[in-house]
Amino acid sequence: MLLLLAPSATTNAAMNDQYAMVFFFRSDCAYCHAFAPTLKQFTQANSLPTYAFTLDGKSMDQFPVPIPATPEVSQLFFDNPRSITVPATFLINVNTRKFVRVSVGNVSYQQLEHSVNGILSDSAVLEAMR
Repeated sequence: MLLLLAPSATTNAAMNDQYAMVFFFRSDCAYCHAFAPTLKQFTQANSLPTYAFTLDGKSMDQFPVPIPATPEVSQLFFDNPRSITVPATFLINVNTRKFVRVSVGNVSYQQLEHSVNGILSDSAVLEAMR
């Protein structure tokens, strides 16, 4: 049981100030509100900074001071910035600003952890983010 509660070694080893989570949301999105505590729990457990971008200029309880998503930021992260599905998360290399999508929608803690660990254990993805 202890292994299930402890962050994985892969996640901890890679979170050495090199990566951060990017989170896009809308304040009127029920799925975003449902997912936010899961994301907050995951990022805190892994000491992973989070850049929370609001698409409607408003905050959420877990992210009281979000960053307004400019058209340039939205276009960088989404193929069609006029049709963005939220909640959406990305893992970004804070040094190179290269990123990969982690999740879209209200995913579980286990799904989020599985996605991040999959990214961090894929040498081709990590190389592309360098």
